[in-house]
Parts: sequence; structure tokens; C-alpha cells
Amino acid sequence: MTTTEPAYRSGRRSRSGLAVGRLENRHSIILAVTVTLVTLSLFLGNLLLTGVLALIAVPVLMLGVLPFGAAGRTVVERLAARMRFATAGTTSAWSDDVLSEIPRGDNLPGVLAPLMPIEVEDGRGGHQCLVWNRQTGIVSAPMFVSPVGLTLADDGDALTWVTNFGGMLADLGHMPTVSSITFTCESAPTGGMNQRSYTRNRIERARERARETARISGADVVEPPDVCVRVLDGLVSQSRAQTADVTCLVTINFDLTKAQPAPKDLSQGAAEVVNMLPRFESALAASGMTVTHRATKGQLIRYIRTAFDPALRNTDLDEAAEEQEWRGAAPLRTEASVDTYAHDSGYSVSWVYSESLGGLRRFRGMLPMVSPGRYHRRFSMVYRPYSAVEASRQVEKEVSAGVFRRIWAQKTKKDETQREHDDRAAARRMAQQESLGAGLGLFTFYVTTTVRNEDTLSEACADVERRQGESKTKWRRARRAMEATFAASLGVGIEPTSALSRMAKDRWGA
Repeated sequence: MTTTEPAYRSGRRSRSGLAVGRLENRHSIILAVTVTLVTLSLFLGNLLLTGVLALIAVPVLMLGVLPFGAAGRTVVERLAARMRFATAGTTSAWSDDVLSEIPRGDNLPGVLAPLMPIEVEDGRGGHQCLVWNRQTGIVSAPMFVSPVGLTLADDGDALTWVTNFGGMLADLGHMPTVSSITFTCESAPTGGMNQRSYTRNRIERARERARETARISGADVVEPPDVCVRVLDGLVSQSRAQTADVTCLVTINFDLTKAQPAPKDLSQGAAEVVNMLPRFESALAASGMTVTHRATKGQLIRYIRTAFDPALRNTDLDEAAEEQEWRGAAPLRTEASVDTYAHDSGYSVSWVYSESLGGLRRFRGMLPMVSPGRYHRRFSMVYRPYSAVEASRQVEKEVSAGVFRRIWAQKTKKDETQREHDDRAAARRMAQQESLGAGLGLFTFYVTTTVRNEDTLSEACADVERRQGESKTKWRRARRAMEATFAASLGVGIEPTSALSRMAKDRWGA
């Protein structure tokens, strides 16, 4: 960390357990068992048995152990995924009917189906909306925020915000009821609105209203102050002509099974969540994110509905009528293919974060992913903290895995690779930081781009991939999982890294 510009080391994949090289734990176990069986057959003196086992072992290792590609999957895992997608048919498609004899209920499509809104009092004389996932028992509290921004911020203020943000994430390890926290930034062009023309037209309309009021009342004309007109004219002259609609959402996901004592019903659980929110609002404000308001039911429905139907983004809807029904958030029709997710008036493509390209990361490193552009884009960052006890255990596993890989390299008389050396050093450094009070957690990133014209989808994808390169991160498209990734990027309580469903005995409210 420098005094002028804060920086942190890039995140890395977890390499705990007995993983060897690029292999995961299960692949390493299969490799060890296969090599052991072939080696033991040599001591039996039966060369025929050894040859048969060797012939069986080669295709097993080639098809079921060795990973390849950006996803790091084996041939068997890829074939299994293709079979699941191929045999699914049109089960992921969704179609609504305005003349349905049997009501379909208030469920949303796909993995969003278990979500149910809960409208509660916010303790300030108003109301807010919580989201209860009936499959996992997670209760989510979405809040709309307004980040201060780092573009024009002083380096000292930015350092303070980044430090406070890291402290907030570290404190989550001591809050067992917090399952994860999601930061979502959604940007979209505002339909070609020209900011300069819009501002100058409003000033002229204000002058006309002042003249009309003076003519009716017979008083002197009170026009807008010249200093205000000059300031606005100077600002719009130096700013971009086109404007963008930016929505920032912070969602805190609570696992009430870990609350002591555990709430007995939905009302007690909602009260427990609402009582904890002021603490997060203060922490977010200290991190440079001002909570403008807690999401109401109508605002949340509008947010989800416009994600499925981007044509409604510039339309004024009546929250008192249309948006009060949860079924109004559902799309009329969706259909997922291998590389595209079609929904109402939009076509979307989603990516999942794979890994960083290494080196030190500056606090402005992810700005290309969240800055507005020509196309609709939604960026979501999910942080799932480890508890203090689990973090210590995870760090020890990482250190032990590094020692095991070093011993393996020495026994097999192979030179230690630079990656293995860096992983071992990073594990020791992480253990030292954890002992000093640092938090440990799992970061997951999603990004989704949406267009209304399918012909421009390739250009929107190229824009996202260019921004991925500028942020020095590696991503991969969520092929055959576009619908689930689209839902996860909304930041409304879907946690693929935790679980999409739980047993009845493990989830709250079952």
C-alpha cells in the first residue's frame, strides 16, 4: 500500500488440499489411485495384468483427469455438461399468457422462481422490501447507493475510502449472519438524450414561465439568476453530450440459521435484518457510498422488470398500480441458447470472472467495467466472507497444500515452477495477514451486456471484452448457463457460489 495511490495484490484461485499442478483435488486423487494400482500390479509379477491396467489407465487419465481450456474441465465433465444442456430441451424457456385459466402464481422464471418479496417497515416511518429465497432461506436487503466516484476524488480521500471498505469487508468475518454482500452497477444510454440541449431548453422554459407569471400577475419579471445560468452553461459545455442512466445497488444477504437466537417466524427474521441495516449504511458511507434509500417493492419490481425488458427503461410507470404486483417483474417470454439469453425486448450475453492477470491492482483497476458506454451493461461483484474460525482453517489448508506440492516436486525430482513458488509465498503472506486481523473471503464477478437489436449483440460483446482487457482480468462466457448467470448478476439474492438450494434442515424458514 502506497501513500499516494492504494494498491493490493491480485486475487488468486484457492489451491488447498492435495491438488497437483492444475489438477483439482478429485483429479489428483484419481491420478494417485491409478498410479498406485499400476505400481502394485508390478509387484505381483503378472505382466498381463499390468498391461491391461495400463491400457485402462491411459484413457481414464486422458478423459477424466487432464483439464484443458479456460474453464479447466476434463473431457468427461464437458460431455456431461453438454448432455445436460442437450437433454433439457425447452425446459428453460418461459412464456406468459394473458388468458391463463389456471393462475401461474407469482414466481419468476428460472433460478429466480424461489424469490418472494417481503414488505416491512424500515423503522423510520416508511417501508422497504426484503427478498426471501425459499430454496436457500437467505433473506436479502437491497439498498440503492450513490458512490462518490474516484475520477475527481483526491488521493487522500480515495485512500480513506479504500481503507474503510477493506475494514468493512474484514468485519463481515465476525458477523455470522451475513452470508454475502453484492455490489451491482448497471449503466445504460438514455435513448440518445443530448445533455446540452436538454439543459438549455430547461433554462429557456424557466424564462418563459417567469414572463408568463409576470404578465398574469402584473409584477416584474423574475428570471433565473445570471450566475446560475453561466455555471450551468459552462458545465454542459465541458461535459459529454450524451448522458447515461446509472443504477448502483448494494444487497446484503443474511443467513438467519446462524443467528443466535434464530428467529422463529418471518416477522422476527425481517425485524432482525432491519435492525442490522443502519450499521451497514454507516460503513458504506465511510467507504464513499451514500445510501440514497432502501429499495421499496415497486422500485425492486421496476429494477427486475427493466432488466428483462430494456424498452421500459425510459418509460414512466405508475408504481401505485402496475408495479405493485410481484408477477409484474416477470418477463412475458424468455429462451436460453448456448451463447445468448433472449428475454422480451432484449438479448443478453453474460461472462464469469476467471482470474486476474497478476501484478499489483490499483483501486481504479475495475473502472473500465463500470464506466458507462454505448451499450447496456451490468457489473456485479459478490463477496462471500469466511468466518474468523473458517478463515484460519482455510489459511492453514493453503499453507499445507503449498508444502505438499513442494515435497511432491522434490520426490519426483522436478523443478518447482514459478507459479507454485508464488502460490506458496502468497499462502504464507495470507496467513501472516490473517493473524494480524485481516479478513478472508471469496470474490466472484459477473458482467452482462444487453441489447435490443440482436444484430448489435456482437458489437456489445466486443465492447465488454475490450473493457475486460483494459481491467487486466480474464473472463469466460457463461455458455449453457446464460440464464442462471443473468439472474446472478441482478444482485437480488441469488448466490451460485454458496448454493442454489439447500436441504430443509439447513435453510431458515423451511
